Amino acid sequence: MKKLTSLKDLKALMPDDYKSQNIIKLKSSIKKQTLEAHFSVKGRAGTPVIILKGFSNLNKEDLKSLAKPIKNKLGIGGTIKNNEIYFQGDKRDKIISILESEGHSVKRIGG
Repeated sequence: MKKLTSLKDLKALMPDDYKSQNIIKLKSSIKKQTLEAHFSVKGRAGTPVIILKGFSNLNKEDLKSLAKPIKNKLGIGGTIKNNEIYFQGDKRDKIISILESEGHSVKRIGG
């Protein structure tokens, strides 16, 4: 078998009638929310967590699409429970600034 050293060699493996699909994912149209950013360490052995509360009329997929870019930008973990988003660590100011740049209004609560 010939060693593939360039993209042209790879293209030679594709059938002549192959057409690539352009997959463009549009930003979801999430309605602007009035949220609360809570600081909590209760029941977590002193580990801080930021809890975003106050979402209305959003399903779990919308919450995931809202949380994922924030987690990627800040390099933190998080989860969704009971229509709330939990972010690990104390990066509340950065989370609030990202959400406000998307048009949401966020209020700091606790800590």
